[in-house]
Amino acid sequence: MARAVRLTGKVKRVRKSRVHIRLLREKCTGCRKCVQICPSGSWTVEKGEVRWKGMSRCLECGACFHVCPSNAIIWRYPEGGEGVVYRF
Repeated sequence: MARAVRLTGKVKRVRKSRVHIRLLREKCTGCRKCVQICPSGSWTVEKGEVRWKGMSRCLECGACFHVCPSNAIIWRYPEGGEGVVYRF
């Protein structure tokens, strides 16, 4: 049986120079799976449409990309030296 793992320690955000997530609105069905799975709350629903809040909150886990049934999310691996750095 899988166990939930709780990360302890400090999370440091490093400046990001490029956007690593893009939502293709023409493919989005509005299922809201990305909103439900995102651990940082980076996705929201505004006026009935799913929207990404931006890079400032994103943990770069890729969960939204993997859960999207319509392949409406383009997710690129973050460049080295950018993004979230975990310290244990």
